[in-house]
Amino acid sequence: MANLTGAQAPNPADIELFRTLAAEHLNAEGKPNITRIARLMNKPRRTISGWSIRYLAADDAPRIEMPAFVVNGDDEEPIDEILNRKEKLFERKAKANADRQWFEIKVNETRPYGILLVGDPHLDDDGCNVPLIRKHLAYASQDGVYAVNIGDSSNNWVGRLERLYAHQETSKHTGKRLVKWFMLESGASWLCWILGNHDVWGEGADFHLMLAEKKIPVIDWRAQFTLKHPSGTECRIDASHGRKGSSIWNNLHATLRSAKLGELADCYVTGHTHHFGLEHLEIAERRHACWLVQLRGYKYMDSYALRNGFAESQLGSSVLMIVDPSPDARTKVQCFEDVDLGMQVLGMLRQ
Repeated sequence: MANLTGAQAPNPADIELFRTLAAEHLNAEGKPNITRIARLMNKPRRTISGWSIRYLAADDAPRIEMPAFVVNGDDEEPIDEILNRKEKLFERKAKANADRQWFEIKVNETRPYGILLVGDPHLDDDGCNVPLIRKHLAYASQDGVYAVNIGDSSNNWVGRLERLYAHQETSKHTGKRLVKWFMLESGASWLCWILGNHDVWGEGADFHLMLAEKKIPVIDWRAQFTLKHPSGTECRIDASHGRKGSSIWNNLHATLRSAKLGELADCYVTGHTHHFGLEHLEIAERRHACWLVQLRGYKYMDSYALRNGFAESQLGSSVLMIVDPSPDARTKVQCFEDVDLGMQVLGMLRQ
């Protein structure tokens, strides 16, 4: 039978004899003596040499030995080590997540104190009401007054929205400088920062976390926390940049939904939509009273709102919340849209 090259296939008996002779006649190197085997079988030396490659290679030791990094592989982490590492990562992240569920902040106040609930600042926007926010921040730097940022500290345009930097005076770099000033140099005593959608775009979340490291809690989208007082009383705040649900008939619809269906809190605070609402609500069926706060923020003359037909609220850029930590307080929390009036009331209560 001819093979693919047209040459006659060797006789199986010859191959068997060749294998026997190859095992018996070895040269000084311990390999088959090709010349002697060719003479004994009366075959050309070239033929016997070819047979040695073709029919003995499987029995011989490998002609090429690859290095260990090829045979065993060393450029990828073993699966067991990957799983062990990911297990530790999950445990660490699960603990971090659990620690942020209704975390506690100790406020060492025995007299009524204020919390400025700061609406979306959008500090780098040309429509940011800088005179008003500077006035409010001056209040938040006074003794007995603290602050919570509901998020969207800057526009932080990314992706296709980056084109909007061409329509505002403040650059991306300057926007970051303003955020740093707002957090660390404005004088406000921050209790918590919530990250809104603008804050987390691009590498925004890492930027805010780096600024606040070991100083201020920075929580993505929603922070639920409890203020603990030396008297043993506490105040629960549920602050979320935005919430599920909306209604053209009630600016507080989403916030009310959280109060009715969610966990109990003394004050529910929401931002994001740039409109205002404020209500002191008794939920009789839950034997609970609370405040609902929808902050409009500091971004005015909003072209997006104009083009989409959203009326621009004029109230509620921030709301002053007064907390009475005394055990016998009839009303634990009071909220004021008029921050100036709220500061006057707080001054009287702290005397």
